[in-house]
Amino acid sequence: MRPGLTVLLLAFCLGFGVASAESRPNGTPETILHLLDYMSVEYPQFVQSGKVVNQAEYAEQVEFSGQVAQLVLALPENPKREALARKAADLAAMIRSKDDGSRVSGLAREIQRELIQAYSVAVTPKHAPDLSQAKALYAANCAACHGIEGNGAGPQAAGLDPKPTNFQDPARQSARNVYALFNTISLGVAGTSMVGFQQLSTDDRWKLAFYISQFTANDEQRHQGAAAWSNGEGRALFSGLASLVMTTPAEARNQGGSAEAILAWLRTHPAAVTGNVSPVGFSIQTMERSLSAWRAGHTEEAYQLSVTAYLEGFELAERSIDDVDRDLRTRTEQAMMAYRNAVRGSSAGSDVLALYAAAVRLLDECQERLEARGVSPTANFFSSLIIILREGLEAILVLAAMAAFLAKTQRREGLPWLHGGWVAALLLGALTWVVSSKLISISGAQREVTEGLTALLSSAVLLYVGFWLHSKSNTAKWSSFIRAQMQGATKGGTWLGVALVSFLAVYREVFETVLFYQALWVQSDAAAKSAILAGLGVGITALFLLAWLIIRFSVRLPLGLFFGVSSLLLAAMAVIFAGQGIAALQAAGKLPADSIDFPTIPLLGIYPNMQGLVLQVALLALIVGGWLYMRNQERRV
Repeated sequence: MRPGLTVLLLAFCLGFGVASAESRPNGTPETILHLLDYMSVEYPQFVQSGKVVNQAEYAEQVEFSGQVAQLVLALPENPKREALARKAADLAAMIRSKDDGSRVSGLAREIQRELIQAYSVAVTPKHAPDLSQAKALYAANCAACHGIEGNGAGPQAAGLDPKPTNFQDPARQSARNVYALFNTISLGVAGTSMVGFQQLSTDDRWKLAFYISQFTANDEQRHQGAAAWSNGEGRALFSGLASLVMTTPAEARNQGGSAEAILAWLRTHPAAVTGNVSPVGFSIQTMERSLSAWRAGHTEEAYQLSVTAYLEGFELAERSIDDVDRDLRTRTEQAMMAYRNAVRGSSAGSDVLALYAAAVRLLDECQERLEARGVSPTANFFSSLIIILREGLEAILVLAAMAAFLAKTQRREGLPWLHGGWVAALLLGALTWVVSSKLISISGAQREVTEGLTALLSSAVLLYVGFWLHSKSNTAKWSSFIRAQMQGATKGGTWLGVALVSFLAVYREVFETVLFYQALWVQSDAAAKSAILAGLGVGITALFLLAWLIIRFSVRLPLGLFFGVSSLLLAAMAVIFAGQGIAALQAAGKLPADSIDFPTIPLLGIYPNMQGLVLQVALLALIVGGWLYMRNQERRV
C-alpha cells in the first residue's frame, strides 16, 4: 500500500471484517462521497504550490478523480446529475493541472454537499448513538493496530506497511468529519488491508466513527465546549445530527469563537443536539463533565454537575430501574451521593477518582440492564399506571378526608374552596407540562427545590390541621365550635386555608408526576406512548373511584373516630412530607446530607441521612407530646 492511504486506514486488525473488494458498494453516492473525501484530505498533502511532492500519491489522485467523474455519470437519472458531472469533470481537470490544494478541497466538498442533497443520501444515524460502549468497541476492533490512545502504535502495528493511522495527528484529522469516518469504516479502501466492516451493525459503526473523531481534542477543550454549549452558543451552527457529523474541526475553527471546542464536546455527547438522550445516559455524560471540571480545579462546578447528573438524569429513571433491580438503584444512588460529597469535600484525589469510577460503573450497569429489558408497551402501561396511582394516592387521602369532614359537619359551602384548590393545582400542573417541555427547561435543582419547599410547607399546614381536627374530636367541643361557626365568626380565612391545603396536597404530586411522565415519554415509540396514555387513563379512573369510596364510607364513621383517624392520617402525612422535603433539598444540593446506616423507605419519606431522620423524629415527638398535652387538658375540664 502507498503511504498516502494511511489516513483512510482504520485498521481493525487483519483478522476482522474480511470482505472482498467485489462485495463493496460500487457506483453508489456513498462510494463517490468516500472518494471525494479522500481527495479533499489528501490532495493538499501531495501537491503544493503547483509541484508534486509524492508522484505515486498524485497519480492516485488523478485516478480517483477520473473514477468520480465516471461514477457521477452512471448515477440514476436526476435533474442535478449533469451539473454534478460537470463539476466532477472540473475537479479532475484541476487535479491534472496541479491546481491549488485549497481550491481542490473546496470543490470536492461542494460536490459532496450537492450530491447529498440531490440524491437524499442518509449521512446521519437514525438516532444519536449511545457512546457508553464505544470505547469497548474500539478496544476490540481497533486498539491492536492503532493503540488504545489512537496514536497508531498498537501491538500489531509493527507488522503493517504502511503503519496504522495516528488518529491524534491534528493536521489530517482536522479535515475529517464523522460521516467520512463512518463511510470509511463501512466501505473500506480498495487495494488496501482496510476492508469494509459491514458485519458490524450500522449503530456500532457510528459509535466507532464518533469515538475515533475524539482523539484530536483534549478534556480541557471539551470542557470549554460544554460550558459554551450550556450558555447557548453553537445552537445555530450545530442544529442537529446532520451538521454535527458533516462539520470538520477545520471548518468549525473557521467559524471562530468556541465553535471548534463545542464540536469537540458534541462529538462525545451527540445526543445533546437532539435532546433525546436517555436519563441514565445523560447522567453518565454529565458525570464525565463533572470529573473534567474537578480535574481542571473547578470544584464548585464539578459539584453542581454531579448534582445535575442525579437530578436531571438518574432520578427520572429510578422507577424503571426499580422494576429491574431495586438494590442496584439504591447502590447507584448512594454511589452518586458519595462522589458529589467527595468532590466538594476535602477528599484525596485518589478517593474522588475511585468514587467516580464506582458510580459510573453502576450507571453503566443500570443502562445495560434497562437496554436489555427493553421498553415494551405493556411495561409502559404498568409504569404509567403505577406512577399516577402512587403519586395521586397521597393527595387523594388528604382531599378525601377534608371533603368528608365538610360533608359531615354540614359545611358544604366550603366544598367549592376545596375543589377550587385541587382544580387550580391541576391547571397549574398542565401549565407546568407545557412550560417544561415546550418553552423552557426546568432544571432538576429547580424541580427538587420546588418539591422540597412545597413538601415542607405542606407538612407544616397538615400538622396544624391535624392538631386542629384532634382538638375537635370531642363531641361537646365540636358542637360548640359548630355553633360559633354558624354564627359567622369566621368564613373567608377558614375557607382560604382549606383551599391552600387542597392546592398544596395536589400540586406537589402533580409537579413530580409531570417530570416522571416526561422521562417515560421521551424514551417511548408510538405504540409505547399509546400504552402510557392508556395507563394514565386507567390510573385516573381508579383514583376517582378510590376518592369516591373513601368519601362515601368515611362520612359514616362516628364523629370522634372520624376526627381521630383523620388527625392521625394528616399527622402521618406531615412526617412523610417532612422527610421527602428534606431529601429533595439535599438532592438539589441545598442542604447537607450525612449518610447513616438505615433503611430507605421512600413511601414513608424515610431516607438514610441524619438531617431528614432527626426532623422526622422531632416531629413525631412534637405530635405525641401535643396529643398527650391536649388529652391531659381534656381530663382537667
